[in-house]
Amino acid sequence: MHFRGFTLIELLVVIVIIGILAAVVGPRFFDRQVFDDRLFFEESLSAVRYAQKLAVASGCSINTQVSNSGYALSYAAGCGGIAANSAVANPSGGAYAAGNSHNVSVSPALNVTFDSLGAASGAANSASFASGTFTLTVNLATGFIETTP
Repeated sequence: MHFRGFTLIELLVVIVIIGILAAVVGPRFFDRQVFDDRLFFEESLSAVRYAQKLAVASGCSINTQVSNSGYALSYAAGCGGIAANSAVANPSGGAYAAGNSHNVSVSPALNVTFDSLGAASGAANSASFASGTFTLTVNLATGFIETTP
């Protein structure tokens, strides 16, 4: 009589291999910090792109600031009855700004102003997020927004 199936040793070896994989690879799939870093980077990128589009559409200069504390958009100069340094409104009527609730590192802070042609000016036109994992750069001559990755 001939039995078919797995031996006890084969089953134990498979269980040990699965256990090792779970211990080594598992935590990489469940680390929230990677997702939080990417989320804040994408939110900041969206705010910078919105500032540029708003400047072109409205003809008003828009200042964009992204730092360790968060991001904020404001009018760089008085425009159409809006005072200089007034916060840009978001769709719900509040200020277009958000804090960095997940403490993602931003170095150095990004501070650019978009004009009515979409071109940028400012001394700090590039920022690295999450210790260089993501980079956001605004070309001052053209206003082109470049990211890596």
